[in-house]
Amino acid sequence: MDYEYLRQQYPETISMDQLYRICHISKRKAKWLLENGVIPCTDSGKQTRRFQICLDDVITFLDRRDAGLLQEEIPTGIFSSGGRTLEKPRHLLDGEELRGFFLERWADFPDVLTVPQATILCGYGASVINRWFRDGSVDGVCYRGKNLISKESLAEYLASQDGQLIPVRPVRYKELLEEFQSEEQNSGMGWGSMLL
Repeated sequence: MDYEYLRQQYPETISMDQLYRICHISKRKAKWLLENGVIPCTDSGKQTRRFQICLDDVITFLDRRDAGLLQEEIPTGIFSSGGRTLEKPRHLLDGEELRGFFLERWADFPDVLTVPQATILCGYGASVINRWFRDGSVDGVCYRGKNLISKESLAEYLASQDGQLIPVRPVRYKELLEEFQSEEQNSGMGWGSMLL
């Protein structure tokens, strides 16, 4: 379906109320999509007018939904009245080896990351990373009104069981996991092992 008509009806930046009407979804689902980075947004953290969403990102989301590309990002049954069920259990990777892999891949970045740098490394949106900081999933400090995230803490969280079981996996994070698994299989031993 061609969604270009939305550009004549809505401004470049929209609210969550406009989002759920455009997408014909519940407020609960709209909030989940924004908080989990499926639709990128700016999250102010305020009670009212919390999210600012770029209309281009909404059109991209609708195109991907129509093409059937969101099944892996939105767990089956999560919005049904029967409660949340993941589509299939995930195989957990070795947390210590995965953490080491992330830190090696991210070696060119500083030990303390800005939120935009953290989003580049792992693919999760700024609102998700800021939420991880607020709820203590990752360590960091707030300096001059901006959150700074510990790179080591980010790697540790994403390699942990909780991090690996996050229902939504952005493309960048999936690529890192695939690269890790490929290296593990090609070496014939665990990642980080070496012959002496």
